[in-house]
Amino acid sequence: MSRGLCVLFAVSACFVSSMQTIAGEQPAANGFPRLNFSGSVRTRYEYLDNFTIRRYAVDEDDSMLLTRLRLGADLLLRPNFRFYAELQDNRFFSEEFDVHDFPSSCPYENRLDLRQAFIEAKHLWEEPWGFKIGRQAISYADNRIWGPGDWGNTGRYLWDGAKLYYHTDFITLDAIIAERVLPNALKFDGNHYPYQAYGLYANLPQLKPTKLDMFYTLKRDTHDTTKGESGTGDANRHTIGAYAKSDLPFGFDGNGTAAYQFGNNGEDGVRAYGFTAELGYQIEEVLRPRPYIAYSYASGDSDPSDGRCETFDGVFGAIDQYYGRMNLLSWMNMIDYQCGVAIHPMNKLTLSVDYHRFMLAESRDSWYYGNGNSMRRNKKGLAGRDLGQEIDIIASYSVPLGESRLAKVVKKFELMAGYGCFVPGDFIETTGAAGDAHWVFAQAMASF
Repeated sequence: MSRGLCVLFAVSACFVSSMQTIAGEQPAANGFPRLNFSGSVRTRYEYLDNFTIRRYAVDEDDSMLLTRLRLGADLLLRPNFRFYAELQDNRFFSEEFDVHDFPSSCPYENRLDLRQAFIEAKHLWEEPWGFKIGRQAISYADNRIWGPGDWGNTGRYLWDGAKLYYHTDFITLDAIIAERVLPNALKFDGNHYPYQAYGLYANLPQLKPTKLDMFYTLKRDTHDTTKGESGTGDANRHTIGAYAKSDLPFGFDGNGTAAYQFGNNGEDGVRAYGFTAELGYQIEEVLRPRPYIAYSYASGDSDPSDGRCETFDGVFGAIDQYYGRMNLLSWMNMIDYQCGVAIHPMNKLTLSVDYHRFMLAESRDSWYYGNGNSMRRNKKGLAGRDLGQEIDIIASYSVPLGESRLAKVVKKFELMAGYGCFVPGDFIETTGAAGDAHWVFAQAMASF
């Protein structure tokens, strides 16, 4: 297995190096057309105790090695017109699972496949209009509403779709229509999840350095298979909201997201909301610490039989950075009191400690796992709301490459390691087996 990893690193490094050389030997007027190659290799070891990626389960553990290779080619015909294609190959080696344990899609493995392939044009004929069409990752702001979720081995969200741009000095506005790609570990990713996504995303550039984004999304499933409390039908979940980030007086900084959802979930009407807020303070002294406090909320269903869906849905965003690094919760029926600090003991080294106190927003609704599935529920609300506590300790180090030969090929080489511990609360102890969960990882990633 170690020999295979060495070969993977070596082959990818040689490939990118040779492609960069070839591209550099193709002069063109005004620098266009221009062909750029890029890539990354990532290897991560993880040990999970008393939980797995699929569920919280006492006396279950897993030890696994994850590998991910990505190779991209970017053809720029003009400054604002490009063709981009990216291949990826993801593998995992586990003591407990293989690809056949994930019949619909495997979050760990997706053998050599097409990750992205799109055409993008901006400011056509020097006008505000543009477009991006094809397979693509969609990312905005802090990735909480639209985000690829790249911590996972295969990535959480990829889309086949189109974006229409209208970008001026006053406003940037993107209109989106897309279908989410359904990964297949052993075959080409040609299928999609059974819903369509529509969106509008706007930013006001004139407010810089303050960032203000506004968004609208529609998650639509017309297959008449969505089960609600009142009956089965289509699903149309609309989300409207805003994201803001700004420097504040006296050295503080803040950011937050607020979203409201309406529509229907089967025969049920949807009324749900979620919001987050973070306040930090950067100290430009020894260790350059940044302490912060944060709060995240997602509404839950107060009555499981009233024909109304009040459970907030986490839209199309990443979860890995926000609600605990162990991915035990989604942005659904949850409250997260969070605090932490990041320090820099030396150049290019960051150490962070984050603490989370988790609660259910509604005691009669479910605890929703990181994959969005209902993990446990007490419909009478007799198990309380205390989900538990988590602490995460993460170290990351960007290795200086200097003037070495490696630096001519590798743009960045980063090492990461971390530990997480989850202590269950009264709700988990009351609804089933309970025990502390532990997570350890070590990762190396090279970007070309």
